[in-house]
Amino acid sequence: MTQDELLALIDQAAEEGWTELDLSGQGLTELSPEIGKLTQLETLILGQWEKKKRGPQGVEGFERINNEWLPLVSGNALTSLPAALGNLRHLKQLDISGNPLVTVPACIGKLTQLENLTAIRASLIEIPETLGQCPSLQSLDLRFNQITTIPEALAQSPSLQLLNLGNNQITIIPEVLAQSPSLQLLHLFNNQITTIPEALAQSPSLQLLNLSDNQITTIPDALAQCSSLQSLYLRNNQITTIPDALAQCSSLRSLDLSDNQITTIPDALAQCSSLQSLYLSDNQITTIPDALVQCSSLRSLNLRDNQITTIPEALGTLPQLQHLDLRRNPLPISPEILGPPELHEPPGKVSAIFNYLRQLHSGKVKPLNEAKLLLVGQGSVGKTSLVQRLLRDRFNSREPQTDGLNVESWNIHVNAKDVRLNVWDFGGQEIYHATHQFFLTKRSLYLLVCNCRTSEEENRIEYWLKLIQSFGGASPVIIVGNKKDEQPLDINRKALREKYPNIQAILETSCETGEGIDALKAAITQEVGKLHDVYNLLPLSWFEVKEQLEAMQRDFITYNEYIGICYRNDIPEEHNQEQLIGLLHNLGLVLNFREHPILQSTNVLNPDWVTQGIYALLSDETLKTQSKGILMDDDLSRVLSPERYPADRHRYLTELMQEFQLCFALPNCPNPKFLIPGLLPKDEPDDTSLRGDTLEFQYHYRILPESIVSRFIVLSHEKIHNQTCWRSGVMLAYREGDEVFNIARIRADTEDKDIFIAVSGRENTRRGFLSLIRDTFTKIHNSFANLEVTEWVPVPGHPNHPPLDYQELLGLEAMGELEYPIGKLRIKVNLRQLLDGYEPLEARQRQQLKERGLDIEYRDGAPGVHIHVQQENRATHQYGEGNNIAGDKVMGDKIGTQTTTHTN
Repeated sequence: MTQDELLALIDQAAEEGWTELDLSGQGLTELSPEIGKLTQLETLILGQWEKKKRGPQGVEGFERINNEWLPLVSGNALTSLPAALGNLRHLKQLDISGNPLVTVPACIGKLTQLENLTAIRASLIEIPETLGQCPSLQSLDLRFNQITTIPEALAQSPSLQLLNLGNNQITIIPEVLAQSPSLQLLHLFNNQITTIPEALAQSPSLQLLNLSDNQITTIPDALAQCSSLQSLYLRNNQITTIPDALAQCSSLRSLDLSDNQITTIPDALAQCSSLQSLYLSDNQITTIPDALVQCSSLRSLNLRDNQITTIPEALGTLPQLQHLDLRRNPLPISPEILGPPELHEPPGKVSAIFNYLRQLHSGKVKPLNEAKLLLVGQGSVGKTSLVQRLLRDRFNSREPQTDGLNVESWNIHVNAKDVRLNVWDFGGQEIYHATHQFFLTKRSLYLLVCNCRTSEEENRIEYWLKLIQSFGGASPVIIVGNKKDEQPLDINRKALREKYPNIQAILETSCETGEGIDALKAAITQEVGKLHDVYNLLPLSWFEVKEQLEAMQRDFITYNEYIGICYRNDIPEEHNQEQLIGLLHNLGLVLNFREHPILQSTNVLNPDWVTQGIYALLSDETLKTQSKGILMDDDLSRVLSPERYPADRHRYLTELMQEFQLCFALPNCPNPKFLIPGLLPKDEPDDTSLRGDTLEFQYHYRILPESIVSRFIVLSHEKIHNQTCWRSGVMLAYREGDEVFNIARIRADTEDKDIFIAVSGRENTRRGFLSLIRDTFTKIHNSFANLEVTEWVPVPGHPNHPPLDYQELLGLEAMGELEYPIGKLRIKVNLRQLLDGYEPLEARQRQQLKERGLDIEYRDGAPGVHIHVQQENRATHQYGEGNNIAGDKVMGDKIGTQTTTHTN
């Protein structure tokens, strides 16, 4: 907004007697003194926190800049405010957030009707004492600034109820603040405070005190005398002891002491009869005192990440307890009971935990003593021969390759207990790789088998380690170099261990001679002994259901039949039924897909039925060579055994393949047809050239997973152009009606581990189409943990020059650079012009420092509220009317670009 436009708006507001004026996000560098004419204004917004707007990582209300989470504010560039602002005698609400003001002008002290002043992320270094002269001021929110001192005059403000100075650099709380007669909510989180003044106990109205994320070591006993205090937040300090005196705080309802160094919960705390929420996660607590059951009002108890080994059963008598988090403690209880260890998942249900404890105390439990051992690696490295040596101590030099997957049981003796290992032997042929990932699970032990005769690159060791990391999490890995009788294993052991800390051992074996097999058995036994989940105690009724399912000679049963088995074995609770089926799924004993709208409804499956059916189709020579990946009903009947795969189950199998992104249904077919991209010909068709200028983009991978291109083809199948696709690429078209606006070629170079995108056609929709394509790749990339991929763009007009790092260009632009010099070409590239061809300026500003997979906790100014900020694994582009990050207006499936697209 220009100054002339601003003056015209002020004149209009004065003439019409406006009571509210919002000037946020207008790019103002100066506020005219004419603003003083608006004496009827009650609300003036010069900047505001966009709480409901998603930041660059999909997080509401926050963005990450210079490795720090900051509120997403829509401000201006005002460095000062005119003295005339003091003339707004009716002003009640003033928001100056997001402006580099340095200080709040003294004229604000003249605003006698001012009730709320907000200056979030306004570069403030001090609070003017004149604010204490605002007789009506009720709320002062100065979060995310550089304020170092709280002026004593602020305590004189007679109406001040909320003071929020979180995320500043304050070191001392002035004792005089306790004299503030109306102060109810005091937020000083994330400062540099070391001491809580005892005088705060005399604060007559204080209800909430938030001092989280400071350097406090002690809670003063005197604080218990603060009779009005209801919520006390001291998370992430250096506190070692909870004082007994705190029990005298009769009104205390919520206490958060998470992330400290506390070792003991005092019995006296049980005297807090009003306590409803107690947060003590991430401490060093070893015992839950029995006295805690006297907290009859307790609704939420969080003791996650401590050293607790037992749970007092009496805790289950708390009548109001609704939330109990005991995860990540050394408790011999399965995650199916306590809840998954991932913090974004909810903990187990309270009723399930104490139902389990009752069975434990009655002796109706026993250890699981079962685990999953997975063998992965390239084809012909000897995985099946290794299984034969480990399980039967025999060797067959003509052992056939594994087609797909074989599952066997192996009983070993670990820690004086018999443990059953479910051994999954995966075929190493390329066609199976895309499917393997759906059976790779966490809480398992992996053997990565290599051929000693071939190089580290030929064994694709890092490819498999990345795959394990993505789908197996931190599961332990043993690298096994097989065929050592022919040549020693030649790999960089030190570098691999440093990069992949879950590698527990690197061993060499010979299946032919038996050399190294005993050492491998010992290593497997040792690692299974470290899998704590193996020894979790489970109800006997769960084992009865498990054993009945294993004994059944059926490949699938309906979920209702499974529920019936649970009822007959005294497991009537729905959540226990879901926990049990989840455990059996993770162990690889059954397959069940509760999240899928079609797959959830019917079956509990024998994994062998699924894998053998899918792998039979993927291995069929007719589908590979004659049908070129097109699967029809006749093929299902031809390839699959009618006894094991009756026709009424064929749709279920194809739904599974679509869920796994292995195939998609071809449109406009009277009889169902499916295309399996992994069976397409490798040869690129002749008709893949593009006409005219193209907009180009590249992905470079350190390790290119086999499934990325085939999954992209599946996810983009509705836009395939002229049915043109091959094993490593596809042609897509963007249409409006019957007219083709753009054609895109997506092509992978599996040798160099690159993917190239080129978009031709109409210039005004080219960027939008590329954005849709990038969104799809982002979705696929986010399904892999720690995938190393970089983005590149060509030099305009110089297609043969090495491409430019896209994120590097974004970073240079963010630093204020206007041009990018290329010495070899003796040119300077205009950064703005180049980047505008890919994303609009606003989108780039929001995504400059995009990071993924972040999970932090943040404090809001609202009383007792902790906002859990978590990065979701999904694309950040938003489509629809209005502002969208991609910069294109998208209505349905139509794209209209607002700025000129760069072409080359």
